[in-house]
Amino acid sequence: MKLFSIHSNVNYNTECRSCESRNPDSVPAKAGNHYFRNRIPPYQVRGRLSQARDDKPCKIYAIIYNKQFWFFTLLFLIFMPSLSISSSLVMNQTPSTGYQPQFQVSGNKIYYVWHEYDGPFRQIFTAEMKTDGTAWKAEKRTSGQFDKVFPQLHVARNKIYYVRQQPDATKNRQIWTMEMNIDGTGWKEVQRTNTPFDKQFPQLQVVGNKIYYTWNEFDGKFRQIWTAEMNLDGMGWEGVKRTSSPYDKFEPQLQVIGEKIYLVWRESDGSHFQIWTAVMNQDGTGWQSKKHTNSPQDKHNPQFQVNGKKIYLAWHEADGPDWRKARYQIWTAQMNIDGTGWQAIQRTVAGFDKYTPQLQVIGEKIYYVWEESDGKHRQIWTGVVNQDGTGWRAEKRTKSPYGKYDPQFQIVKNKIYYVWHEDHGSKEPIWIAGENLTQY
Repeated sequence: MKLFSIHSNVNYNTECRSCESRNPDSVPAKAGNHYFRNRIPPYQVRGRLSQARDDKPCKIYAIIYNKQFWFFTLLFLIFMPSLSISSSLVMNQTPSTGYQPQFQVSGNKIYYVWHEYDGPFRQIFTAEMKTDGTAWKAEKRTSGQFDKVFPQLHVARNKIYYVRQQPDATKNRQIWTMEMNIDGTGWKEVQRTNTPFDKQFPQLQVVGNKIYYTWNEFDGKFRQIWTAEMNLDGMGWEGVKRTSSPYDKFEPQLQVIGEKIYLVWRESDGSHFQIWTAVMNQDGTGWQSKKHTNSPQDKHNPQFQVNGKKIYLAWHEADGPDWRKARYQIWTAQMNIDGTGWQAIQRTVAGFDKYTPQLQVIGEKIYYVWEESDGKHRQIWTGVVNQDGTGWRAEKRTKSPYGKYDPQFQIVKNKIYYVWHEDHGSKEPIWIAGENLTQY
């Protein structure tokens, strides 16, 4: 398996997220082993309806072949700008299958983690390969009962640190941490929480001799934002509840920069989900949070990057107040590092649903990747814009008749590396891709 050609060389998030709805206000539909997130598009209802743990009661909506819908769809297809699929993107299917792959490039290797079924339960798998696309090596790391999902990783020095969520005997999901040597030896895992409340979507970042974490946790009525830290040696775990308002909060992300920790999440205002950010000192003091949006549309999967004196963000947002009738579009935003100067813009319009944008700031540009339906299957799209918000360009990168989910990417020097998983029915193969940054 080769990742790059001789002429063309070349990290979200969100749970569908394969059997656990990333969006608790959604209706997950199971197709094989995969749950579609957010809502069930009228052209993509397959399999049986199921209900995720935190979802509202499921409803089945009739499929109505509306003449007006197809009329406007035809107009869109006729007058939309022509799309080209770049030949510079070199894609390969790996021998592995699974869900929600995450990765990090470190040195001349790429390290991966995901979850996959071993029969009755989902287990954690890891893999590595060289940056030239050769020497793929995967290994199952966990076993036993209870689903282990939503793994995240951070490669630091000669170790790889992980976090995941896993239900206990009472079905409340708990936070587990794992680590191993960079050569794949010395796997260790520890359950870090045991309170009788459900926890979701943990994230981590290694900085110096500390590991910082965030997740959302049910308090008996609502989901709140939690943070934690511990020493690299696994000692000194300390978790703190950071919010208490009577609204649900989901999908927190964090980034440690200097002496500050920055966060973003989505939070209900009682009717719709809005974008919130927060900042605190590395020692856990000085917590300050701020709501940035107020529009009557649901916003999901916020991602961000701190860069210099600016913070850049991306999310997907319904283009109408009723998510069941709306389409999800890509939005981007920027603000000053002190939380002032918020500017947001909708980057896509009409067409089909777009989900789970990721972003990375490199030089004077911001690069993006997301999944977007073509009417039948989710495809991979990429975009780029100048840091000042001008010059937006987007491009469809795949076209095969398989749904592609949870794309991640990382830019290292002049290369862009990608990973996602595809729905092939009974299996979900993991795909990798790469290209030169110079094409942008």
